[in-house]
Amino acid sequence: MWHVMLHMEYMKRFAHIFCCVAALVAPVLGTEWMTDLEAARTRAAAENKAVLVNFTGSDWCGYCIRMKRDVLDKQEFLDYTKDKFVLLEVDVPRHKKLDRAELERRRNVCRQYGVVGFPTMVTLSATGEMLGGWGGAQRDVASVIPLLELALERQKKLTAARQLQGVERARVLMEVYQDFPKGFKMAAEALRKEIQECDPEDTMGLKEQAAADAQMNELMSNLNACRRDYQRQTEIFDDFIARAHPLNRNRIMERKRDMVVFPCLNLMLLKAEDVADINEARDYVLKEAQTSYPEEIREAMIKDLEKTFSNPEALLERARSIRSRK
Repeated sequence: MWHVMLHMEYMKRFAHIFCCVAALVAPVLGTEWMTDLEAARTRAAAENKAVLVNFTGSDWCGYCIRMKRDVLDKQEFLDYTKDKFVLLEVDVPRHKKLDRAELERRRNVCRQYGVVGFPTMVTLSATGEMLGGWGGAQRDVASVIPLLELALERQKKLTAARQLQGVERARVLMEVYQDFPKGFKMAAEALRKEIQECDPEDTMGLKEQAAADAQMNELMSNLNACRRDYQRQTEIFDDFIARAHPLNRNRIMERKRDMVVFPCLNLMLLKAEDVADINEARDYVLKEAQTSYPEEIREAMIKDLEKTFSNPEALLERARSIRSRK
């Protein structure tokens, strides 16, 4: 009899331990970050949710690591998203060992949605349709939730629009398209096509916008093919600026500054050993300013740059100080 009682006591304790472990594990299981896009879309369709994609460089991107710590790992974020989104991580690491085919698959997902920088968050419908997102690290959960709410609102508008026909349908779809955040329209190719099919007379004026976006897609595809080759990327940018669609000229210049000019300038300054190196960096950025700033603001920007480099000795000391802290 005593061994039966002992067994029952053991089972009670085991059940208690199991419940405690389950309580700890359940939140993790409920907020799993998936890694396969198609599987995430299938799950989103089954659970009537949208997909939230975190494009990240988990082992090298400082802003990605910070946003994970300050936003994505917070219980407030997990509680908000659990009933609304299937979470998907597209990680492009530099130090973790990944099968080459798997790494290329992830890069293809980045290309599919026009992602060129990390972190980038993209919201998708269960069918893979762009709903919005943002680029860069958000500081806290409170700054993220309104952006996610906007994406869900766009999804509702798209669903409502598809109950309409013809130009009226195109009008609502165009409202959603124009509401996309900067840089996210390029990946909405299917939506542009749908608007054009519903509005063959182009009363929405999408034709020119679509042509401009197609050119931006071509530009980003060419740039992705030569990542971190700043000389080749500069050549590509200059070619596209020379033949830019009127809607794209300033956009391409801005991309050139963000993707090539400023990164190269930072590298030159950080590596500077003497004043001659600082002056070389100055000459580089002043030359590039001639092709990376719109004519209407170019003169003012050049004056600002000249002012920045007016004390090369101070810049050199700053570069040395930064290097000494590393």
